[in-house]
Amino acid sequence: MIPNAHSQQTNGSGFAASSTKAGVSITRGQRGSMTSKETLRWRAIESLRPEDERVCYDNIANDFMDRPWHSITRNRFMRRLLIRQSNKDYIGMGGFIVARTRYIDEFLKAQIEEGIKQLVILGAGYDSRAYRFSLFESGIKVFEVDHPNTQLLKIMKVIKILGSMPKHVVFVHVDFAREKLEINLPKNGYDSRLKTLFIWEGVTMYLTAESVDQTLAFIASYSGEGSCVIFDYLFESALDGTSQLKEAEMMTSHCARLGEPLRFALKDDTIEEFLSSRGFRLLENTAATSLKDAYFKGRGQQRKVFQLGAVLSAMVEHH
Repeated sequence: MIPNAHSQQTNGSGFAASSTKAGVSITRGQRGSMTSKETLRWRAIESLRPEDERVCYDNIANDFMDRPWHSITRNRFMRRLLIRQSNKDYIGMGGFIVARTRYIDEFLKAQIEEGIKQLVILGAGYDSRAYRFSLFESGIKVFEVDHPNTQLLKIMKVIKILGSMPKHVVFVHVDFAREKLEINLPKNGYDSRLKTLFIWEGVTMYLTAESVDQTLAFIASYSGEGSCVIFDYLFESALDGTSQLKEAEMMTSHCARLGEPLRFALKDDTIEEFLSSRGFRLLENTAATSLKDAYFKGRGQQRKVFQLGAVLSAMVEHH
């Protein structure tokens, strides 16, 4: 349901131990993250909408999908049925996912113009930005960080789609039960002195607070001047039972059934303090209501957007 992340069974995450969300050891074989596959389907469906209706466009999403989903999403009747049922069960989740993708895409474009030299995609899953942006022409090296088993599936897909692996993309295999980013990233060519953008999409909600802190600590300590991170998060009310929206309980139950439970959320009124205490300066904190106002125009105004999440961007404060 929420993309490009990997869960855990004990604490899940980029920096922790167990299943498959931002690169943790898999205990379910090589099926990959189920929530990242659901997110992929939302991007694929959105990309098949008419150009004047779609919120985001991912021309590779359909090719990343396994059969029979590839065929299902290309069938107009089945596609509409899938959207109708999903919107009934998880009100506005698809809208939030595609708006989040659009928002991060736009931030990446701005960062390219501002001269980033490296892009690190944490818990990359089926993220396709390394292949649909002109990063190679800009001289930007891309590091896709994930668990080896998850990446094996991704590499097979990329080679099938493109014919070979692009030279500007480096897959960094990290099993956080035994390895650390500060070791594996430099070992694969990452330069901590360079201006870098870290994309952390659809991951934090599956992690423990400790895992989130460890990841942010790495970014703050191992990146060059002007480096930024962009990530999405859930509001605390989505997990603590205080939200009056029925989709909060439905979402948490759904992710738990998939074996990828939701674990982390933030209080919206504490974001600046949360970031500053970890070495970052908030750039933007954009809630779902703002995403809807920005991207859902014309006929799209009737579409729902999940209200219990937001996307923020922050810059590392070097002292």
